[in-house]
Amino acid sequence: MTFLNPLVLLGLIAAAIPVILHLLNLRKLKTVDFSTLRFIKELQKTSIRKLKTQQIILLILRTLIIICCVLAFSRPTIQRSIPALGSHAKTSIIVILDNSLSMDVSDLGGNRFAKAKGMVKQIALAMKEGDEMAFLPLSAIANQRKRTFSRNPEFLLKEINACVPSHSTATVNDGLRASQGLLDASVNIHKEVYLITDMQQSQHASILSDSLKLFDAQTGMFIIPMQNGNPATNISIDTIIMMTTMFEKDKSADMQARLTNTGKNDVRGLIISMLFNEQRVAQKSIDIEAGQSATVTLSAPPKSTGIIRVRMMIEPDALEHDNVRHASFIIPPPPTVGAIATGNASEFLRIALSNVVGSYATYAADQAGVVNYDEHDIIIVAGALNRNEASRLDAFIQSGGTALIFPDDRIEPAEQIPALSLLGLAPMSVQSFSEKSPGLCSGVDRQHPLFRGVFKGLEMETSLSDSPKIKKALTASGGQSLIQMQGGSFLTEVRRGEGKILYCAVPPSPAWSTFPYSGLMPAIIYRAMQYLSAKEMLTSELICGDDAIIMIPTNAMKNPEQLVRVSDPAGTESQVQGLTVPGGLSVRIGRLNNPGVYAIRSKEGESLTAMTVNIPLQEGHLTFASEKDMLNAVKNRVKEPSLAQILNQSSRIGDSVAKARVGTELWRLFLILALCFAIAEMILSRRIGRSTIA
Repeated sequence: MTFLNPLVLLGLIAAAIPVILHLLNLRKLKTVDFSTLRFIKELQKTSIRKLKTQQIILLILRTLIIICCVLAFSRPTIQRSIPALGSHAKTSIIVILDNSLSMDVSDLGGNRFAKAKGMVKQIALAMKEGDEMAFLPLSAIANQRKRTFSRNPEFLLKEINACVPSHSTATVNDGLRASQGLLDASVNIHKEVYLITDMQQSQHASILSDSLKLFDAQTGMFIIPMQNGNPATNISIDTIIMMTTMFEKDKSADMQARLTNTGKNDVRGLIISMLFNEQRVAQKSIDIEAGQSATVTLSAPPKSTGIIRVRMMIEPDALEHDNVRHASFIIPPPPTVGAIATGNASEFLRIALSNVVGSYATYAADQAGVVNYDEHDIIIVAGALNRNEASRLDAFIQSGGTALIFPDDRIEPAEQIPALSLLGLAPMSVQSFSEKSPGLCSGVDRQHPLFRGVFKGLEMETSLSDSPKIKKALTASGGQSLIQMQGGSFLTEVRRGEGKILYCAVPPSPAWSTFPYSGLMPAIIYRAMQYLSAKEMLTSELICGDDAIIMIPTNAMKNPEQLVRVSDPAGTESQVQGLTVPGGLSVRIGRLNNPGVYAIRSKEGESLTAMTVNIPLQEGHLTFASEKDMLNAVKNRVKEPSLAQILNQSSRIGDSVAKARVGTELWRLFLILALCFAIAEMILSRRIGRSTIA
């Protein structure tokens, strides 16, 4: 027997009141015998013995009246039904449905999610008058949808039918915590929580990750495991790694995919395909042993600029949701370049940039003051700047601009150091070499994005075969050295605030070296334009259900505006209002529930950034906890472990629910007994009163 309102049992103390009153009435009195009454004693003994028996019965009846009343208000319940005398215990029911993607798997018993929905319906249809139920799919928690109790089975069935496997779900632990919040506001003392899940290892771990004890002693916890054998074959695409760091139109882009086989069988000849903007561009076959992972690299040249949507896909298997993974990258359009240069340096730069840039404007060194840096993607400086212009250029760079800087061949190197030092290049030093023993480049950092893949077949930090012969150089020690030479750095990268500088120690003219005639100059110019123009062409990776907030630097937009265009994976476009903040534009896209690539463009159609959204990695790993482990994890989280149990799958889950439920309240029975005892007490009291008078 269970008491739904056990505190009322304290009222049983009142049952002692009739006993105390009875004992007080038994106090002894001193008697004096009269001779005339002596013969009457024998007659009184029989009457007194009868009266005492009646008083004891009366005492018992009064005590039972109090006990029955207290028991009735404490609401005792039993697990069996007593027709007419008992009453159904009104129950608050919560059903937590794991509608994560891993539930959308078919095993020996059919589709797990379809079976789970059928069981939820049976629980809803098993509701009786006064019961209330809250249907709590994990996706509702992830999407912060408010759930409440309902006593309308038709409304609940409508909600259940509309539920589908979701790309964004919360953990079972989140579901248990949300259930506690609902039960705290429930009106019924008797409560039940049903957890329907496939018991994936990640969900089992989420329960163990928390130590908060949940539910009270009136809350039953029931686990319904949705397993009937594990799928024999399932391959998931876990990650896509960009092997290429600088993407160019018509140049090979290398992608590496990692796949995992969580099935029981080895897989041979699995075909994996790569698509760029929904066009198949590459495919390979791969073998993966059961329980193992493997990587495969696919390469293809993108044929357009802008945002490139990448999709890797494999053949269908037990779970189709993890057979696709998305990625994205951006190929910037040819940059707009402004060059401050004169003489031979200007001409050599023009030739080197002829097939690299979108537009090119040249300014003489004495015209530097009229250059509007914000109109250009990249600034090239090959003419000496005064300190004021160097400071203005530095402000442009620190706000996110980029520049390629050379010393001026018309001015002595030492005279240029003060202005160049303002750009973060200090300490700087002048290097001089003879005609017979010129300076040479001694090594290059081939792992830097600027040179990765340029010097194929050569080891890192080895000498360059086509090094220019250097007579004079102005080297910089600030920043990262990309190409080394005798006495210092030939090419240096310096980070300044949000922007960056590439600095070359010799001018792009033959005055100080043979640099313009070597193969190194066009390589540096070409790669520098690609590297510097890609400064904001970054994409972000998110998981389904994440709340997306992106920051677009001001210099990433040619025409800064608060309104941006967002295109979702289905191609539906919407406009989002951003918020201007220091340094750029903050745009809140909102919760992203569907996998794919979301493209962010300016009002004029300029590609700004992209967001890649994929399903959670663990959803594709079909490894599951045992029923024993899951039950122990739940018992560790509830205040009354004895009330947690496993309900086996059944076509009549409603029958299992009825057997597990504490279903009959006996308060009505005890009220009837109290009334019967009260009637008996009244009859007996009246009879005793008449006999006493007589």
